Amino acid sequence: MFYVTICLLALTTRVSSFERYSENLDIIHLPGNKVNTVFSFTSVSDNVNRQHFDVLPRSLVSILLNYLVEELHLSLTQGLWRDNLWGYSAHSAPPGGQFLVWFGGPLDTINERWVNVRNSISGITCASLSALSSEDTISPKLSLKPVGLTSTKGDSRYMRYGVSPFEVVCTENLTPWLKLLPCGSSAGLASLLDASKLYDTTYHSLAVNVRRVSCEGCSGPGWEIQLTLSLVFSPPQLSGRKDWSFRTMLGKTLVHSCPVSSSTMVKVRTLEPLDALEITPTEYEIISDREIVYDAQNITSFKILNVYLRFKNKEITRGLEEKPALLAHTYISRVSSSSSGHIVSVFTNSRDQDIKILYLQTIPWYLRAYIHTMKIEQILPESKILQFQGMSLTLAKDRSHPYTLEGILTVPADSTIKFSIQFDPLMLRWNEYPPDAHHGRSIPSGIVTFRDGEQVLRLYTESPLVYLPTPDFSMPFNVLCLVSTVIAIVYGSIFSLTTKDLVCIKETEVKKGLLLQLVTAIRGLLKKERAVKEGEKRETDKCTVEEKTESKADEVCDSESNETVKIK
Repeated sequence: MFYVTICLLALTTRVSSFERYSENLDIIHLPGNKVNTVFSFTSVSDNVNRQHFDVLPRSLVSILLNYLVEELHLSLTQGLWRDNLWGYSAHSAPPGGQFLVWFGGPLDTINERWVNVRNSISGITCASLSALSSEDTISPKLSLKPVGLTSTKGDSRYMRYGVSPFEVVCTENLTPWLKLLPCGSSAGLASLLDASKLYDTTYHSLAVNVRRVSCEGCSGPGWEIQLTLSLVFSPPQLSGRKDWSFRTMLGKTLVHSCPVSSSTMVKVRTLEPLDALEITPTEYEIISDREIVYDAQNITSFKILNVYLRFKNKEITRGLEEKPALLAHTYISRVSSSSSGHIVSVFTNSRDQDIKILYLQTIPWYLRAYIHTMKIEQILPESKILQFQGMSLTLAKDRSHPYTLEGILTVPADSTIKFSIQFDPLMLRWNEYPPDAHHGRSIPSGIVTFRDGEQVLRLYTESPLVYLPTPDFSMPFNVLCLVSTVIAIVYGSIFSLTTKDLVCIKETEVKKGLLLQLVTAIRGLLKKERAVKEGEKRETDKCTVEEKTESKADEVCDSESNETVKIK
């Protein structure tokens, strides 16, 4: 029944030339025997109204239309993409949750619409985006420009951006994410996704990207909704070998393609030449000496698609052919967990020419940052003081919004520069601490945007963990436990006495449980032992009295005999 419904939907959607849905799976070999699998599901359409939806997810489009959203980007990531080991990724994201929205319409209602969109998207993805309050929301002026068509022309007042570094990604997010697809997880590339396998990965990033585009055949600007899932597997940990297949990594094989999809492609890109590999099935198209592609729409030629790749030489392990042009790292420098410290960001340029970067750093309000301590210096190959070339700074306000620092920096060729700023951690109110107060707080990742040739790249640094001064939570806990115990005992006793009816019954009618029978038996034994002891005591006392009586009688007889002798 499901398959018939999907076929009818496919016939309906193919009548309109301005609606398109496609699926892609890119399998990319990474250094260190890692494999990056990127699932991409793209829907493009301009047939959007409130009564009928074809390939676009109704729940998501309704939110876009109701709150005048022109662009939306959501990512939920577990782990950190290692640029220094794996190279750059087109789908990298900061650890935790990231949410970016561009609005249209009136400016004075954006804050209200931001809250509604945040709560609505949190509901359909089962993510805790509702925790992104104004304390975590910024509107940077230079970074995070729109990638689609917008009516606001990149005015940052129409944009809201929030990051939740402590967001945890699990199957609660995967299941509703799959429901946004036309075929769900029943057919197509999404049928390869098995929750029991996806969370054994080194890196896991799930994303929803919505933008307005000008598409061929569209009567006007259309909507493009792209859902991506990026995973980094380690085949040696899964099977003990460098070889991999769909079954070893994903636990499934591709059986049915999605009927709604106009194309379903599986691309494989390797570090070794194809001559050094054995790839099955062999019905693939060679794009280059290190890249092939399968057309899964013709899956009937080999029934089941299970791409299997075997290395002829097991010993060779290749690394990156070229070092990344720029690397960025962020860490916290402190003497102790409760003292002041520094937020330090390090940028390394490995090229022989200068690189100009746009750096964005968000600092929470509970870290009191001292702007006069901000310092930029070149530490390699020589010590040299540098400055921002145009800087935008928004000061924090307690419990209202964070610090926002963004500026342009020039990283000299073959050098390393360091940016640092001092802070003091603040003592929060008792109800502002998370449940695990001693775990600390993660600050948002720094964002570095730069141009590498014709490509604009965006790097995300680590999310450092900051320990805040915490009060002694044990005393309130002890008081609460004591008071709760006393109240429970008193209230329980009063409730029992006031709600039960007192009825006289015979002792023989009482049903005795095992415990009561045991207590009664022990009491009987004790009473019997006590009775025996009392009987023995009475016998002893009786014997004592008789002995005393006999002794007194003997004394009387002796006295009488003595008197008789005296008379004589």
